[in-house]
Amino acid sequence: MKADTDRLVGTLRGKLHEAFMARYHGAAYARIARAVGYADGYMQAILDAGLATQKDMIALVVSERQKALHTDHPACGDDAVRSASADQHAA
Repeated sequence: MKADTDRLVGTLRGKLHEAFMARYHGAAYARIARAVGYADGYMQAILDAGLATQKDMIALVVSERQKALHTDHPACGDDAVRSASADQHAA
C-alpha cells in the first residue's frame, strides 16, 4: 500500500511540475488548463482515498511550486523564492 501511495504522489509531483513549468514559460492556456486539471484530479483521488490530508496536499503543492520556480530561475537564492511565494499568496 505504501508503494502505491508513493507512486501516486510521485505522479502528482510530475503533474504539478508540468503545470507550473507550462505556466512559467507562458504556454498556451489549453496546455496549462489540461496540466492543472490532471494535477487536480490526482489530488482529489488521493484525498478521496484517504491517503493524504489537505495539509499534506498544500505542502506538496508549495514544495513543487518552489522547485519549479527554482528550476526556472536557478540564479535565485532561497530568499528570492520565499519572497516570490509570499507575493503570490498575498495577491
